[in-house]
Amino acid sequence: MLFIDGIIYSLQKAGGISVYFSELLERFPRNIPYKLLLYSNSNKVLSEYKQQDVVKIKRSRIPIKVGRYLDVFLPKECSVFHSSYYRLPVFFQRRRMKIITTVHDFTYEYHMKGLSAKVHFWQKRRAIWASDVVVCISENTKRDLLHFIPEARDKDIRVIYNGVSESFVVTEKKLEKTKNIIFIGSRGGYKNFSVLVSAMSVLREYNLIIVGGGSLNYDELGCLEDSCHGRYKHLSFVNNEKLNQLYNQAHCLVYPSLYEGFGIPAIEAMKAGCPVIAANASSLPEVCGDAAILLDNISDKNVANAVLSLENKDFNSLLVKKGLINSQRFSWDKTFQELSKVYLG
Repeated sequence: MLFIDGIIYSLQKAGGISVYFSELLERFPRNIPYKLLLYSNSNKVLSEYKQQDVVKIKRSRIPIKVGRYLDVFLPKECSVFHSSYYRLPVFFQRRRMKIITTVHDFTYEYHMKGLSAKVHFWQKRRAIWASDVVVCISENTKRDLLHFIPEARDKDIRVIYNGVSESFVVTEKKLEKTKNIIFIGSRGGYKNFSVLVSAMSVLREYNLIIVGGGSLNYDELGCLEDSCHGRYKHLSFVNNEKLNQLYNQAHCLVYPSLYEGFGIPAIEAMKAGCPVIAANASSLPEVCGDAAILLDNISDKNVANAVLSLENKDFNSLLVKKGLINSQRFSWDKTFQELSKVYLG
């Protein structure tokens, strides 16, 4: 029996990895019996999906910030183990079971420092080294894996792309377009959120819709007030239906992050007919192809010019058409089919 360690749902309230495992769990057929180990959490993505076979773990006295690094106790019937975030079974060296690890990115290795980054790398490297199959969500992530952990070169490494939810579509009833620019996700330095905010001082006819990423901090609020007072809104969490509506009505998605393991929002936007402006970096050229405006230099001037270029209706329509075609390369059904081969192989 397959056991999936759902620790990720306790580590984040929303995010790409939560979406990844939730989409997989919805697709399990009867010929793949599984159990999801679910711990105390406040994950908002989880509530949007159905899980059939859940084993709820009683609240532990060990805080999650410690428990996330501990090995998992599993029953004897476990023959395949897939952790949602780099954990391993207890006594895995002595037990006969297939261990699968999905590697999403190397954000910590590139952009984080200190003890937490070192512990994260230790845990990730240990999980990869103990795994029978390592799944990377993009070729870029595989290159990063072999760069940071070259001794994993002889492992069974498979690139299986993320998908995109069927919730994202061009609505049958054409929604009125707005002057809204969407930004999704965390806003740390390499995400270049501050560059977009600076560009808003030039883009005076536009509004900024910020989705997720936690509460706006004091510095962010100050910059937003300086650049686009009264023209921004922060939505802490929106479900897929609401997000699809936002994409359909938006002028564009600006996704200026310098590092992504895959970049799910870019494909979501394309599938919903929303033009995408992104950084020409990490996995984004691989995933977006020629269907986005890819910026080599992320500056407020370049971002503003890219946004304004989409006022050309012919160019806008061409980018939307290319985005719709490009988004067809990715589906969670395809992701699950490839992963099923790993589980059953």
